[in-house]
Amino acid sequence: MQFFYQPDLSADMVTLSPEESKHCVKVLRKSCGDAIFLTDGKGTMVKAELVVADMDNCTAQIVERYENYGQRKGWFHLAVAPTKNPGRMEWLVEKAIEIGVEQISFIICDHSERERIDLKRLERIAVSALKQSNTAWLPEMNIVSFDDLLTQYASCECDKLMAWCDENNQSQLADIQFSTKSILLLIGPEGDFSPREIAMARQQQFKEVKLGDRRLRTETAALYGCCLVAAKLVGTEN
Repeated sequence: MQFFYQPDLSADMVTLSPEESKHCVKVLRKSCGDAIFLTDGKGTMVKAELVVADMDNCTAQIVERYENYGQRKGWFHLAVAPTKNPGRMEWLVEKAIEIGVEQISFIICDHSERERIDLKRLERIAVSALKQSNTAWLPEMNIVSFDDLLTQYASCECDKLMAWCDENNQSQLADIQFSTKSILLLIGPEGDFSPREIAMARQQQFKEVKLGDRRLRTETAALYGCCLVAAKLVGTEN
């Protein structure tokens, strides 16, 4: 099944963007009468029939509509400190979406190596990963300070987890049983979270977890966390 991205699927007749139109006609060689599948990234997936096969403006008539397509039974929010090399974050966004994540926050920490993120570029990568993995859910992405993120989750009823390098921390994420279906996982920068940040998280009842027994790069730790959480949220509501 080949997915195309169309942010607005409210009408029964839709026109693809020039980029998607070119991919549809020139790359995949679709023609009038062919069936294609589109998603808005908000849970809607539709089957449509091409009525105009133009490299600049493909038009399709929606014939079947599916709401909440492939929705998981939980909500996973990955909050990760940006790496100095932006390419590593791009790789992480692509892989995290393929595995499954509902929200990605890039948190600015005391030891952060980078404070600026090209969200527009990451959003394009996210759309590509969305289509690659045949999912109808495009994660929300944002940049937020560590302090503001904790303030936002101060009264949230969810599993709040913080992964950091503490030799005395014996709680492995792989062994934890979640008490809710909403999970927030914090992954710090290469220099780890600061003592101040750790104290703040403890005050807000974050559970400290380990990601195995090896020291991992930030993006590797985040991806490993995605895999562990995804394994615990297996299943869809469709």
